[in-house]
Amino acid sequence: MVWLRMVLVLGLLVVGCDTVLFPRFEKPMWSSYMKLQELQLGMSISEVEGIMGAPGIKESGDYRGGRYVFYFYLTHSMDYEGGNTVRNGYTPLVFKQGRLEGIGKLAYRMAVERPEGAGAPDDPYKRIH
Repeated sequence: MVWLRMVLVLGLLVVGCDTVLFPRFEKPMWSSYMKLQELQLGMSISEVEGIMGAPGIKESGDYRGGRYVFYFYLTHSMDYEGGNTVRNGYTPLVFKQGRLEGIGKLAYRMAVERPEGAGAPDDPYKRIH
């Protein structure tokens, strides 16, 4: 009887650990991450949507004298230092003139940063358009 109780308690702990240790692991997130490997620079927006599906977030704006479109796909559960994500785990795809120009945080920051002396804030969320 003691063994049965121990097995039940251990079973409940294992189920609880899965929920605590991996609270945001979702198959669509992993699928989006894997699909990123199929993308190539220069692809059109429709080609990218054919591979990745609809983006979680879509933005557009004029930066550095050009018109950019940004697609954000959830690929991680959070941002981490040295990672390629922004906004809590979203990987940005940068399009210029309808073509994929870059993937990841560096490409996004290069597109939205204004030339030196323009007084652009470091945090893109604080920008006023």
